[in-house]
Amino acid sequence: MKVAFYVYPTAFQNPGGGEVQLLKTKEYLEKAGISVRLFDAWQDKLEHFDIFHVFGSVKDCLPMMELARRRGVKIVLSTICWYSWKSAWGTYEDPWNRAKSLARQAAKEFFPFWPSQRKTMIRISDLLLPNSESEARQIQRYFGVAKSKIQIVPNGVDRLFADARPELFRSKYPFKDFVLCVGRIEPRKNQLNMIRALSQTDIPLVIIGDPVRHYPEYDRACRRTAGKNVHFLGGFPHDSEMLRSAFSACNTFLLASWLETPGLAALEAGLAGAKVVITREGATREYFGKYAQYVAPDNLRDIRETVMKTLKMPADKRFKDHILKNYLWDRVAEKTLQAYRSLSKNA
Repeated sequence: MKVAFYVYPTAFQNPGGGEVQLLKTKEYLEKAGISVRLFDAWQDKLEHFDIFHVFGSVKDCLPMMELARRRGVKIVLSTICWYSWKSAWGTYEDPWNRAKSLARQAAKEFFPFWPSQRKTMIRISDLLLPNSESEARQIQRYFGVAKSKIQIVPNGVDRLFADARPELFRSKYPFKDFVLCVGRIEPRKNQLNMIRALSQTDIPLVIIGDPVRHYPEYDRACRRTAGKNVHFLGGFPHDSEMLRSAFSACNTFLLASWLETPGLAALEAGLAGAKVVITREGATREYFGKYAQYVAPDNLRDIRETVMKTLKMPADKRFKDHILKNYLWDRVAEKTLQAYRSLSKNA
């Protein structure tokens, strides 16, 4: 079985959870003996592959997907998407893009069969791999997809985070009992509201992540609003020991985003031993269940009070076991491989 992985052209210019999902799925499929190649449009021919696996429902992928279909290559789409009025509002700061986002959400709600490039992507795919039951239900609702075309493959986390230790981070940074947020600095991640929520407290808020170039004013707004309790450390490489140590060193991990499916950084933090406060928007409850505290991304009081309560709570040791049992990358690869094999059975 030869598999090509594909993603929209600008994805790795500002890598995030979706890109980690792609690379880790590749790594663990290869450990299972599957030949996986990052598709190179300059050199590779689609007909040399059995499966063309696309990550993310981004319309820039559509031309290559249409060509793969014409060449008779099976198409698998990891949808990585979430739709809600709150996320449509909060994902963009400027009025024009926010208005367009709300209009797209209205079209999905009231005209679910209206043609679009994303609907075409979903229609021509042979198999859809959402990360959760709730994402699967949304795809069925908004795009009229048969349940038989969907197989749920959860997102994953590397076992290395279970062995994280706080000493390395503490040797370099002086923060104690701090709240940690890890993610690209952009409107969707909602760092500005997290900063606002904790601005009238003395709780140290440590932000690890690089600003997204599309949103320079958002990064400036975060830094203007930040008080002395907020510390910007920049981005850490995903595979760095320092990042793992930061997760282990923090008291509470905070991710009050406008949506998460479910938020890889939160899974990593939980596996490293941190308590987690996470958004209600997206598929978070399916992953974290009773082991996390949930907040509304637009409610500053809710964020502040939930964080303050969580800081005083003891950590639940069962949280780490829950993640180890359900969300390691080898399990993700196993389910992905099962999905691939189901295509050959149905051929």
